[in-house]
Amino acid sequence: MANKLQNAEDYEKSLFELDAELDNIQKCAEEIFHKIDSSFSYPYPIAELNVLLSAIQHFEKKSKNLGISSLTTTDIKVPFNEPGRSTAELYQESKRITDNAKAALSG
Repeated sequence: MANKLQNAEDYEKSLFELDAELDNIQKCAEEIFHKIDSSFSYPYPIAELNVLLSAIQHFEKKSKNLGISSLTTTDIKVPFNEPGRSTAELYQESKRITDNAKAALSG
């Protein structure tokens, strides 16, 4: 029983870390896109966008390793019975983030 409790506590800690990481990514993205909107030079230096992409990819890998299947503003859903499903949903979330970033960059 103590082992299960420890596993649950470790998992909860990992979820809190993911949440904090996602908040940092969001703040970074908002700052970068604000700079892009306010910039008179184009194309915008790609280095900051590469850092943002790397942060998102790291987050995705960490989420996938934890079995996270869906990220929303209201909750994080974790499928315990369908591990194959989580990869597809994480891919969809990644695609949504990428599409939103492209749309924000293109105006």
